[in-house]
Amino acid sequence: MANFLPTITSPKPSTQVNLTGNPRILKDLAADTYNFIQKWNKVHLHGMSLLRSITELKVDSSYPRGLQELCDDLEKDVDQMDRIVTSLKSVVSRTNAVVSLQEGKKGKIFTTWPTEYFSEAIEEIYEAYKNEAMMKRKILENVAHFHQESMKMLHLTIWAHQSMIPHKLGMTLQSLLAETGHR
Repeated sequence: MANFLPTITSPKPSTQVNLTGNPRILKDLAADTYNFIQKWNKVHLHGMSLLRSITELKVDSSYPRGLQELCDDLEKDVDQMDRIVTSLKSVVSRTNAVVSLQEGKKGKIFTTWPTEYFSEAIEEIYEAYKNEAMMKRKILENVAHFHQESMKMLHLTIWAHQSMIPHKLGMTLQSLLAETGHR
């Protein structure tokens, strides 16, 4: 006969709460923001690979075979980045709507942030990625026309470092996720 062990359960009730209403919406919007940034990062890395190939192929003022295809693929990546920015703009709009609904209500929705911090954080993220997408578009428009090593390195560096996205934005995103219970 098999030996059965008793089930041991925690005496404390679960701290997980099924959120509803505005808290649930804000938590979902924070997750959406994170997911859009993850998609951006994936496209960014793919674009970096394409840009590297373009700069290796472009050795003089001619337009070698294969350059157009690489540029077309890079354009698809930049278009996808533009769609991600459009999605982030939608998140900003929906977050602002939730914040408007919360106006006049006392207390905090989550742990420490007043409601308006959510829209400020997501707006900051959106603006940075919008500006970076415009920079990527400018690189796309120019990369096939320069064969000088300095210009090729400039394009690669600008693409890689994403200077329009401040380093502190990562902390803003992590704080947003922590506040909404994702971390």
